Amino acid sequence: EAVISSEAEANLASQANEMDVDPKSLAGGNRQIRAEQETAGQETEAETEGMETEKVSSGQVNAVVSPTVSFASTQELQWPVAGKVLMDYSMDSTVYFATLDQYKYNPALIIAGAVNDRVVSASDGQVIGVDTTAETGQTVTIGLGDSYQAIYGQLKELEVSAGDYVSQGDTIGYLAEPTKYYSVEGANLYFAMTKEGKPVNPMDYIR
Repeated sequence: EAVISSEAEANLASQANEMDVDPKSLAGGNRQIRAEQETAGQETEAETEGMETEKVSSGQVNAVVSPTVSFASTQELQWPVAGKVLMDYSMDSTVYFATLDQYKYNPALIIAGAVNDRVVSASDGQVIGVDTTAETGQTVTIGLGDSYQAIYGQLKELEVSAGDYVSQGDTIGYLAEPTKYYSVEGANLYFAMTKEGKPVNPMDYIR
């Protein structure tokens, strides 16, 4: 049984006189209230610990779920920009490059456009590279999944960064002035695809 100090006894006696009750019964009631409060506090702490344990065991604490990207050979690509194809993909025979005044293989579609035309992602994917080259200027590479990649060149004012996930139709950037390799052809989108690092014809996937 808890020991009550002299000061506490005096306070209880004063309260008992005012309430016209036995001081012992008042002291017992206070002890019971304190015991109930302590029990309730312990139960609350136990419930909180239980909730935290449940969150940890279910992987809900700071869980970050990354989208999964995949690409099938039967999947359809969206046109990344509206325009006429100036130069077709050609890795079996050489094609004429007017600016360079020479014939060579072409691993991409060269699609005509106007400076500031919006360029969109042809498929869902993750941006795995943002580079600048002399031939294609600002260039964005997007991993489509299953060893496929899409490459977009001749861009400016990019709206994506490496690591970003994009959905089909999302804006990647805008057409820039052509590089010196395409000055005669004019503003265009350099659009290429690879599978396992080797060029494939984008027209096989654009429907």
